[in-house]
Amino acid sequence: MKKTIAVLFVFSFLILGWQSCNQTDSQKKETATTPVITKEAKACTPIKDPNNPKPMALMMRMMAANADSMRSQLLRGETLDSTNYPFIKFYLVEPTDPNVLEPQFFENARLFQQAYKNLFAKPKDQIKRYNLLINSCIKCHESYCSGPLKRIRKFPIE
Repeated sequence: MKKTIAVLFVFSFLILGWQSCNQTDSQKKETATTPVITKEAKACTPIKDPNNPKPMALMMRMMAANADSMRSQLLRGETLDSTNYPFIKFYLVEPTDPNVLEPQFFENARLFQQAYKNLFAKPKDQIKRYNLLINSCIKCHESYCSGPLKRIRKFPIE
């Protein structure tokens, strides 16, 4: 059941991203919603986003939801499986600020991808590797788009 919900969640984000890229500006303003996971219901609820988010922002939100889910799973003592958390190639889509697309951004993306692969490489060491993954997010967001830092800094496991 959890796998089905996770697959539907990922699929809905991919469709949302695809639709965002294929809509006119007026259509985008009418349908700009972002799925949000509430702690109480753990359900996906659309909210209006007045900023008309770009595909990279939507993918980053999906990654944050995944990080929150991974954290919960690790705190329950469960092992993470990469099939439940497919790698999201956020660096290939349109960012909110096109000025971020510089060599250091892509180097940070490469380091994030490596940390992601390392997370699933050794299941016995996943909490440490999860924290390293989150630290790679923090490091990049300190240079690019610092808005989500407050939220990201809550993800590491002490």
